[in-house]
Amino acid sequence: MRSPDVSGSEHSDVVIVGAGSAGCVLAEKLSRDGARSVLLLEQGPSFPDVGIRDLRRLPVGADSRYVTTIPERSGQVVVRGRGLGGSSAINGGYFLRWHDTDFAGWPAGWDRGTVESAYRELDDPDGTMSVRPAADAELGAAASAFESFWSARVPVRDVAHRWPIVGLNRVLGNHLGGLRMTAAEAYLRPAAGRPNLRVVTGARVGELLVRGRTVTGVRTVGGADISGGEVILCAGTLGTAELLLRSPQGALRVGQTVRVGEHREIQVGYGRRGVEELKPLLQTVVHTDDGVEIRCYSDDFDRYISGGAGGRPVIGIAGMTRAGRGEVTLGVVGPGVVAPGGVIPAARGGLRLSLAPLDPADAAAMWSRADDVADMLASTEFGDLVVPGSIVIDPVIRTSQHAWGSMPMGETTDGLGAVDGVRGLRIVDGSILPTPGRSGPHATTMMMACRIGDDLAAGDHA
Repeated sequence: MRSPDVSGSEHSDVVIVGAGSAGCVLAEKLSRDGARSVLLLEQGPSFPDVGIRDLRRLPVGADSRYVTTIPERSGQVVVRGRGLGGSSAINGGYFLRWHDTDFAGWPAGWDRGTVESAYRELDDPDGTMSVRPAADAELGAAASAFESFWSARVPVRDVAHRWPIVGLNRVLGNHLGGLRMTAAEAYLRPAAGRPNLRVVTGARVGELLVRGRTVTGVRTVGGADISGGEVILCAGTLGTAELLLRSPQGALRVGQTVRVGEHREIQVGYGRRGVEELKPLLQTVVHTDDGVEIRCYSDDFDRYISGGAGGRPVIGIAGMTRAGRGEVTLGVVGPGVVAPGGVIPAARGGLRLSLAPLDPADAAAMWSRADDVADMLASTEFGDLVVPGSIVIDPVIRTSQHAWGSMPMGETTDGLGAVDGVRGLRIVDGSILPTPGRSGPHATTMMMACRIGDDLAAGDHA
């Protein structure tokens, strides 16, 4: 299945760029037809080992081979996964559907039955992604106190149900035996023996090849030109934006910037009494009627990233339907400067993300919820857990690492990701999400790839 490089004489019926949550799904589904050749290109490494997939670890530190970091104007750093499985191999194992009402703004063809069927492939008890909620006995101390507090104040979703509600939601996790079930494990590994599927890691695509209004292939940073009957971009919202910005501008109607959406987050920290064995990062959340997700992180992020002692966990207050907007651009750097993805020449630039200030009403709603969380941490339910006087609301509104919606369905692409006015190009990743969603985007991105992959495999896009 895997080859160390590509040459300039290659042609595939389908060239997929990016082996993340969506790319792995499409590669497996489209290669079921033995007469269709599929080439999957990934700039990162091969299958992550079990140590990387361990839910007690977030392999996103500065020395990780499995992430690409992108600077944000405010000085924060945005992390995205690289390697087979993409962000599904390095995230916290959160796999919640969106609310059924979140699909109201989607184009025709994305009805409740279609969406439900695609989700069920992933999150049914015997689904591909090994999805299940934490049992009561598996909850950490913070999650138990959080659920005790909120269950007396808001509706509670039955843990057996898959659709989230406005209220308390036990998180569904994609893991098996304490290891993340990645998109690569669920979809690529079972397809490893197919002679018509070739997966190449360490292959960074630099730009699209365009003739007139038709995308004919891709060019790697190493200089190999690869032709394809169709090119499908699955590089993630930021990775796909970078490719579009680096490619011929006139044909693709892309200017100097690409707009994106982003779920912004306020964090409320507290000092914790004692230390317990690490639990999955996020086991339970509350979804509010004003579009906020209150996230009960199990412990200090530093314990998951660096193995430190921790001691200052946080509760997140994320604006979901109150998402912010930003822009992706290519910054100018000098020769030999190390930028995301490696050393790039003077003629190229590193990717930059600039997030705009939130709408004042949205920011006010989030700050109000932060005050509610501070009151929660001072409640009797948290009395045995929180050090008195240690509760602090972070004054900075941060990013959730959830960029989405740069090429939304119904505006820039059709309902199956085909780019309007451009032949031979399709986008299937978070770029085409047309609405923000009340939950994180991982499960919905994979759901979207399942449905589109099935339609493309059946020829329903003609």
